[in-house]
Amino acid sequence: MPADDPLAREFAYCAGRLSAEAQHHEDRELHALKKAMQELLAALITPEAEPAYEELRIAGHVAQSELLAVSRFSFDPREAERAKVLAAENMRQCRGMLLGG
Repeated sequence: MPADDPLAREFAYCAGRLSAEAQHHEDRELHALKKAMQELLAALITPEAEPAYEELRIAGHVAQSELLAVSRFSFDPREAERAKVLAAENMRQCRGMLLGG
């Protein structure tokens, strides 16, 4: 089944982004937020749709991991700053979905 529910798609991407951040920072709070996001996702989708949303979760994880790597290791300070700002904005949006702000 395709991953066609817009809200579930956002939950899947955010679960992946939160996973990458939690792994990068070794942060228990982020792990808890990732788990909460995954629970919300599971409540929205059917078991048959899980593989499609898992692909989106993985895509979110990879994209956030790349931003974190660029922000930390880029030789171009402007590129590193843009990646840092975008990674932080992604986290702000994901936290807002869970925490209402």
